[in-house]
Amino acid sequence: MHGRAAKAASEIARVNAFFPVMPLLGNRLARSRPFEGLTVGVSAHLTSYIGALLQELALGGGRFVLCAASEATTDPSVVDLLRGAGMEVHAAGARKDHQMLVIDEEPDLIVDAGANLIGTLLHRRPELVARVRGAVELSKSGSERLKQLSVPFPVLDLNEGRLKPAIENRHGVGEGLWQAVQQLTGIHLSGRRVGVLGYGPVGRGLAAYARAGGAAVEVIERDPILQLVAHYDGFPAPTLEEALQRVGLLVTATGGRGVIGPEALRGARDGLVLINAGHGDAEINVAAIRGASRAYDQITERVTAYHLEDGPRVVVLADGHPLNIVMNAGSPEPLLVHFAALGLALERLAVGGLPAGVSVVPAELEAEAARLAIKAHGRAHG
Repeated sequence: MHGRAAKAASEIARVNAFFPVMPLLGNRLARSRPFEGLTVGVSAHLTSYIGALLQELALGGGRFVLCAASEATTDPSVVDLLRGAGMEVHAAGARKDHQMLVIDEEPDLIVDAGANLIGTLLHRRPELVARVRGAVELSKSGSERLKQLSVPFPVLDLNEGRLKPAIENRHGVGEGLWQAVQQLTGIHLSGRRVGVLGYGPVGRGLAAYARAGGAAVEVIERDPILQLVAHYDGFPAPTLEEALQRVGLLVTATGGRGVIGPEALRGARDGLVLINAGHGDAEINVAAIRGASRAYDQITERVTAYHLEDGPRVVVLADGHPLNIVMNAGSPEPLLVHFAALGLALERLAVGGLPAGVSVVPAELEAEAARLAIKAHGRAHG
């Protein structure tokens, strides 16, 4: 193996050496071969971690066709590695219709992030729906989108289960986001004032890890119950306008679109750093901020400073894309626990017999994923 693929293979080997939950999953799938004779369509952020998962899923047989969920979160070395393993990979930058390229391969099973493949299938190739045995959805944005769709095949929603909010969202994103900020900017959290916009599972993790890093943290949350939870967790819960006058870093964790834009930022502290921790790139309205600026400076490849007309200078990281994913930052363990649940859910869907429509991933599958993770930690008991 040479070139970029070797880089990805080395990273995956390092991860597996210290937390072998993916090889444990692969051993199970190699015995059962649940995907034999099936085509699996995948839309995901093509990082080394999804590469680690797909290497093990492939041991379960079948043919894998992939497309990138975002060009900004695509690692070219992972693309090379997966293509070298015989998988068909369509990067987002290569073709506009990369999702259709997956759907045109007539997948029997779907792995989705954002309900992109499911939505494309239902709206553009409904004649292929009958062959789909089922799908797995990974993200909050996909979970919300699926609530608006009538899906005539089984979909297991991992976002609404117990593992993702408690492990990946809280600890994976909570830790990884701040490591990514430090990698990109050199900012040390101690003594900084941080605003966390949204206090769901991701926001709670971000706030906890920022406080553990020495930052003074404020939580901005419109839901009165979550606002009260933030209060009892020991965080001031001001309005967005009040927080922006004080905080030096603001991270969005709402799952919404356009939650922060130029109008709100006019009263912000000069030099405010804006970071997104959501699935997509829409929480920070970067286009509107750019349009409302008299000038901007490209400080580095992923750091852009905008000088707002009649307003402060604000710095946007990674053009509003989810920074922890763009930087592949933080411990992979929480995400890989989530991926173990994904693999088990896909195995269950391959067997068939589940009712049509969207349902939460079964508790027994999450419990099995947790057991694999405990074993990977070397803490399994008889």
